[in-house]
Amino acid sequence: MTIRDRALPALTLLCVILSAPLAQAEDRPGVADRHGAWRACLHRNFALQAALSSRVIAADAALRTCRPSEQAYLAALSTSPLVDDEDVARVRPALLLRAKGWLLEGGPRPL
Repeated sequence: MTIRDRALPALTLLCVILSAPLAQAEDRPGVADRHGAWRACLHRNFALQAALSSRVIAADAALRTCRPSEQAYLAALSTSPLVDDEDVARVRPALLLRAKGWLLEGGPRPL
């Protein structure tokens, strides 16, 4: 099994996780709220750190500082019948890379 073969299921699961806040906002408002709180924390902390250091260092610092918000968001996602704790743990690295890219690009692309 190649890396590409193993990456496809993880990427598929990541798409499910990333769409969960939007698709299930009516069913579980806590997920959407926690996702929004995590994004706000990342944005706020990145802006503060970027004024004092490089953007890459600021992104890493924001991810560390916002870890409690991230954990609350991922915990809410793991209550979905579509994913469990193991699934969330498996895609967490890809989610963090996406969040870091979102911070560094500063564009309109949603997290």
